[in-house]
Amino acid sequence: MRYILYFILVPALLPVFLIFKYIYGLDKNEREPFGFVLKVLIYGAIFSIPCAVVERFVIGFIQVFYETGTIKYAFLENTIGVALVEEFSKFLVLMIFVWKNENFDYRYDGIVYATTASLGFAALENILYVVNFGTGVSIGRAIFSIPGHTTFGVFMGFFLSRAKTCELDDIKVGKHFLLILSLGISTLIHGFYDYLLSEEIAAAGYQWVFYIFVIILDFFAWKIIHHEFKTDHRL
Repeated sequence: MRYILYFILVPALLPVFLIFKYIYGLDKNEREPFGFVLKVLIYGAIFSIPCAVVERFVIGFIQVFYETGTIKYAFLENTIGVALVEEFSKFLVLMIFVWKNENFDYRYDGIVYATTASLGFAALENILYVVNFGTGVSIGRAIFSIPGHTTFGVFMGFFLSRAKTCELDDIKVGKHFLLILSLGISTLIHGFYDYLLSEEIAAAGYQWVFYIFVIILDFFAWKIIHHEFKTDHRL
């Protein structure tokens, strides 16, 4: 039984660990308490559990108004039915456990915590995929899905830190606008990411656009990560 667990957990969690180690390791100014960061990771996984039920409900609602198999339906399904639900679950973790926490006191912290919540979500999702479909799916998910969730978290964390700055400066309109961007931009990116993998896009012969999108997305996420930790300062 122990070896079966290793066979499942190692390919499912190794890419999560490597990405987490890289992003957490860049936090040089005042490294976040590992125990608290680990809690955010676990909360990210726990808050992902209801997502499947909510997604089915939202997608069912979309099907009432749009015909399945169409491009418009595919876009709404992936953006509203999947991406919004999943990104909102991560956003809730940040707003409930991180936003008011005293450890959220540097600009790079937004990326640390947002990517950590995203990796918690991705970790549980990856375990379920490996259990249901075997370790053969772990390579594809290590290359695309887990880094994908990480990049969504990078954009969420980027705007989250700016929103926190506005709150500390008592700029209420700016804070609310940036919080909307934190959730909205990550949702749109996630939704478009999934949309490009849909059967409708594949049938139209445009699935190659996905690979270009991933390269561009990863490049900008990498640039944001390095800009944020190089220019990191207390909020």
